[in-house]
Amino acid sequence: MIEKDKSMRLIKKTTSLFRSKVKNQIARSQWNDITSLCVAGSLLLLAACDTVDPKQIGAVDSVDGPLGGVASDEPRATLIAQDILSSGGTAADAATALYFTLAVTYPIAGSLGGGGECITYNRESNKLENLKFPVGLAKAGGEIGVPGNIRGFSALHARHGRMSWSSVLAPAEKLANFGESMSRAQHAAMVSSSSKVQFDAGLSKLYLNEDGSLKKEGTKIQQVRLSSILSNLRTNGGAFFYGGTMAKAFIDDANFVGGKLTTTDLIYYRPAWQDAATFTNGVITIGTSVGPQGALYQEVWQKIYSGKGVLHLNQDINLTKLAEASASSFQKYANYNPFGAGGMTSFVTADNEGNAVSCLVGLGKPFGSGKTGDISGIVMASALGDKEAEFPTAPVVMVNLVNKDLYFAGAATGGIAGTLSSVYTALKIFGEDQPLETAISAPRVFTMGQGLPLLYEPKVMPDDLTTIVKQHPVAIEVERLGKVNSVYCKNGKLNQCQSRADPRGYGLSLIQR
Repeated sequence: MIEKDKSMRLIKKTTSLFRSKVKNQIARSQWNDITSLCVAGSLLLLAACDTVDPKQIGAVDSVDGPLGGVASDEPRATLIAQDILSSGGTAADAATALYFTLAVTYPIAGSLGGGGECITYNRESNKLENLKFPVGLAKAGGEIGVPGNIRGFSALHARHGRMSWSSVLAPAEKLANFGESMSRAQHAAMVSSSSKVQFDAGLSKLYLNEDGSLKKEGTKIQQVRLSSILSNLRTNGGAFFYGGTMAKAFIDDANFVGGKLTTTDLIYYRPAWQDAATFTNGVITIGTSVGPQGALYQEVWQKIYSGKGVLHLNQDINLTKLAEASASSFQKYANYNPFGAGGMTSFVTADNEGNAVSCLVGLGKPFGSGKTGDISGIVMASALGDKEAEFPTAPVVMVNLVNKDLYFAGAATGGIAGTLSSVYTALKIFGEDQPLETAISAPRVFTMGQGLPLLYEPKVMPDDLTTIVKQHPVAIEVERLGKVNSVYCKNGKLNQCQSRADPRGYGLSLIQR
């Protein structure tokens, strides 16, 4: 049964911009004051589009019927994305607005200084594509990397967006300028990684009390310098950051704290579009990252699932299979940290036309370099090697290309264990025909090879653990293994889409039917 969440009722009573239809909302308990989460009034002034009634575009909740879904690690970002969808925006519009909101509300991983990649599905072109925009390396070296996120999401919006660029950036700019209450998601991420982060003066001012302790959840965080950057981006476009006065300001900031960036490094930075790496399972085509992370996803999938076909006979995707696939596939990564440090975040969006975007962005480690620009207010990424940075997972989108039906979009964080968790969630759905909520909540196990410790979550049943430890005798209980965000449309039907943020975190998922 679909119920209106109390918090959404509160917003509707106090904020005229929200006239919300009934929505499913899945999340851990958040905060008391969420009335400041509403979208800026500038969302009401958007560009027209041939495929959607211009009168609807920009009017929150003007779109009737299913919207698709949204799930992310940070609640405010999810709320903004949901309103973009309900205003007539595409999955790419929602993903762009969601990302720039993360840059304000979840800078521990989502800062403008970071990079990442997305898998996209566009129903009109019927293509699965991989957009890569990693943190770049300056030719002269140095400690600070070249930001990729701004170029990346500019490219995503330019190719698949419908709403105006200014309208999808306006909410993030407003949050930065007027301030927002720190969410439980951001606070919890800082608590878990505080021993790994060295806060510079800028970060200390934002997130630390005078005695050096972390500010509490719910503390108002205002970022006027970052708001100025977002205002310039909203007005002039994403490319503006990589040339002229904005580029010079960021270069000055970066080089003051150990970078060796030049104008050439920024001007010639480009994101890369390419066809997604794909493999099939029955009638479903699974699109994932081009490169080792995507290949690893496919390897783990095919070791667990024998390939009878997503729409054919169900199989038991049990923890023993998960442990054996883990031991076999991850042996070669035994020198890596199996856990995520908190320096990456994932999100997924899908719209009412069957388009989808699944993304992973990050700084390599929590707060990246731990340094912010005195001019720009941007948290900067370090120039890290593969083994120094948090191991990235591969975002995925699954579709029936023959019928142009969207089935699944998922992305995860949590280091190498995040890859296994992402595969396991999808296979609990497609292999066992489990609902998304059951699949994403199922307890997980992980090991990086025979003879190495087996890591398991608290809810693993004793009988299952007894069976697994026969092959992996050293077992260690851990709080969580991976954190997944996903959208699942049962039978490829948009009116049967569900979205879920992993209950292991403090994210939020929303959907409207």
